[in-house]
Amino acid sequence: MSAAIVVAGALVVGHATRSVASVGAPAQAAGPAAPPPPAIAAATLVRAPSRVELEPVEVRPAPSPLVGVSGAELDRYARTTPASLGSVCFGRPNRGRLSNAVELRSEPGLRVMTNDHNSFGTAETVRTLRAALAEFRAVYPRAPELNVGDLSRARGGYLRPHRSHQLGVDADLGYFYTDEGKWYARAGAENLDRELTWGFVKALIAQGGVEYIFMDRSVQMLLRDYAIRQGEDPQWVMDLFEGYSRKDTLIRHAYGHVTHFHVRFLDPSAQRVGRALEGRLRRPGRR
Repeated sequence: MSAAIVVAGALVVGHATRSVASVGAPAQAAGPAAPPPPAIAAATLVRAPSRVELEPVEVRPAPSPLVGVSGAELDRYARTTPASLGSVCFGRPNRGRLSNAVELRSEPGLRVMTNDHNSFGTAETVRTLRAALAEFRAVYPRAPELNVGDLSRARGGYLRPHRSHQLGVDADLGYFYTDEGKWYARAGAENLDRELTWGFVKALIAQGGVEYIFMDRSVQMLLRDYAIRQGEDPQWVMDLFEGYSRKDTLIRHAYGHVTHFHVRFLDPSAQRVGRALEGRLRRPGRR
């Protein structure tokens, strides 16, 4: 899921673990010589460390390898080695196109319900989704498969019947059910598995790569009440879900999302590169 990708953009696939470099102690300012200290037994002297070392820190999501790359360099990569740019988003989720897309495929615990032409996303979208599923299954190893619907086409663009799904940053995901609920089954108080659905939503949010989750307000109420009963911070939960006085929230109501929920992922690097390249490609005299 990296080199075999389809055409231009960017965030690192996978987590980045990096050690924080140590810094030496600052040199003391020069001044008049101080009188010698009283004699101390050598055994009691403790040498101060010359530097401080920190444990490795996991950065999530991983920083883009293209941070700081100039527009001219991006232009050169696009002309000579476009695959080196990673995934690239041009335009907006409801009017755009995609390059160097990554195909999401079925694997243990994940079943892609759409056809092969509609299961493409940016590298970071696919990475975030798979990372969230891995964390979820570490807690719930016997949970049913996650059903996944449409993402985007390999080159983005209009994907019927959706208004968005054009940049590789949108994905339709199934709820978990207490019965044998199938893909696109209506979720309600009688069949929604609140524990598993809430557990997976939390795993998604924990990745730091989710912009919005669109979900019918009736399902939101079920998950919100469940989360509070389970001891989650009430204020955090209330701020997470949409309400009468709260519209600018991460989880929002959208008509038609009682059978599945829609996640919009963040991929600022792929979009930044797209804006940079699109601006250069539109210059007069450029192809």
